[in-house]
Amino acid sequence: MLHDASNEVEPSAALASEESIDWQRVDKALRALAKRRAALDAEEARWLREAEACQIWRPLGMVSAIDYMERVLGYRPRAAQERLRVARALGTLPVLTMALGSGELPFCAVRELTRVVTPTTEAAWRDVALGMNLRQIEDLVADHRPGDNPDDPPDPEIRIRIRIVRLELLPETFATLRQARQLLEEEHGSHLSDDQLVAALCGAVLDGAPAGEPTGRAKFQVAVTVCERCRRGWQDGAGVKIPISAEAVERATCDAQHIGSIDGDIPERAHQDVPPSVARLVWRRDTGRCRIPGCRSARGLEIHHLVHREDGGAHDAMNLILACSSCHAAHHNGTLTISGTTDHITVQRRAEGQTATAPSAHVGAATGSNASALPDAHVGADTSRRADKNKLDIAILHTQTKEALVNLGWKPTIATMAVAAAAATCGAEPTLEQLIFEALRRCPQPAT
Repeated sequence: MLHDASNEVEPSAALASEESIDWQRVDKALRALAKRRAALDAEEARWLREAEACQIWRPLGMVSAIDYMERVLGYRPRAAQERLRVARALGTLPVLTMALGSGELPFCAVRELTRVVTPTTEAAWRDVALGMNLRQIEDLVADHRPGDNPDDPPDPEIRIRIRIVRLELLPETFATLRQARQLLEEEHGSHLSDDQLVAALCGAVLDGAPAGEPTGRAKFQVAVTVCERCRRGWQDGAGVKIPISAEAVERATCDAQHIGSIDGDIPERAHQDVPPSVARLVWRRDTGRCRIPGCRSARGLEIHHLVHREDGGAHDAMNLILACSSCHAAHHNGTLTISGTTDHITVQRRAEGQTATAPSAHVGAATGSNASALPDAHVGADTSRRADKNKLDIAILHTQTKEALVNLGWKPTIATMAVAAAAATCGAEPTLEQLIFEALRRCPQPAT
């Protein structure tokens, strides 16, 4: 029996030994292929520099190096551009070139390192990258500038914000996407970039609650973590924290619900900046549409402060309007300027260099006959003469006018907006009485 048992064990041991030899042989072969491929990549980079120096595409009747690489080497235009960029960079980076040629680093790792490496820092970057995978190298490179060392403090503000996404669509799906773009562009009254299009589509899905009675609560929530010291922000995206710009943080705080620190053991009581009752009033007053002139979108609506919070703007309804996500983002990115009051909104688009105005969104508001006679707050403004007036005198005059309106019973936010709108129409040197009169014309009259 013992002899039979030993005979039964021996085939199993032989099988285990055979499997061990197999995986080791496969691993050795794959590693050898990786080294050979890296060496070929280094050699190709050297020949690409030679090809660009002699402009090899010209005698072959091609239009550029990219055209040559697409036709002869089989690269797509984007891949050809990256290969050529890396080849140029390696011409002055002998340490990375040697690491690629010896197979220490693959081409994908060298490609990322060439975004920040210089001849004086390449050795340090190579040493750090040897112990990292590609994802870790990408994250480290994204937070540094060219010339930085890998151990320099990271700067999330310089992280690449544009994400290239490739979609594979059926023809009918592609046609549907084009129709959706056309519909959204008709709603917004302007061409939408790829980013604006995807944001609008995502907003339509996330904002999927039926359009009924507004509750004043957000229909969906986007989690944003903001550092209390540096005010940098990170947005949660399906389990990944993605750094966002300062403009995106500013936009998110227009109508935020604060849940406190996430580092504590006990949750803090959440509070909302704009009370639900105020949000419902703004939604009804603006009829559930974007208030920006030329935009008719009723999708992805967000609350915007006419006078920014850092400038003293409050969370009352007279300082709030509805804006779609595209217009709201454009304002905080600096391409769209929104000013005026809720009764008379003025916008200026940087790309067009034009100013547009929108009338009051109040339906049935008792604004009297003066509502149609109110001029544009920016038309006829004598900016050249106003610039010559002493800034201190102007500030004192505006403060006195605002105090007069507050003493008459207007809220500080309304008084601030009314004074700003009146100052643009009173000429270069208005008197206190003239400025108060023009500001009163721009204060909303109480409903009767």
